[in-house]
Amino acid sequence: MRLREESLPVQVANMSSIWTVCYTRPSRYNWMLQYYLRAEGLALSWIGTGRLIFSLNYSDSDFEAVADRFVAAARAMERDGWLWCNPSATNRSIKRDILKEMIAHRFARLAPKPVSKLPS
Repeated sequence: MRLREESLPVQVANMSSIWTVCYTRPSRYNWMLQYYLRAEGLALSWIGTGRLIFSLNYSDSDFEAVADRFVAAARAMERDGWLWCNPSATNRSIKRDILKEMIAHRFARLAPKPVSKLPS
């Protein structure tokens, strides 16, 4: 498919008229593709951030227009730097890092605030 030919880390899979978006490279920001798709005029299903539901009466030219917009959205997201990822990152390591950040933020809010010294 065109996404693979352009080395974009996104694939689509389908079952009849319901398509799902799959990412081939871990990234913290994959969820942002939905906003790039919307900017190209494609709205995802309200269920999750990676589903497209097609009408069964799409013509070849209709489908080609959707494909053009999808590729344009993925290109724009990559150009803007959101598809970059540390080559050693995995989905598991990203989840672990986010959890650590959330815990650190939570406990930072609970820690007593240092008392500032008044000038003498």
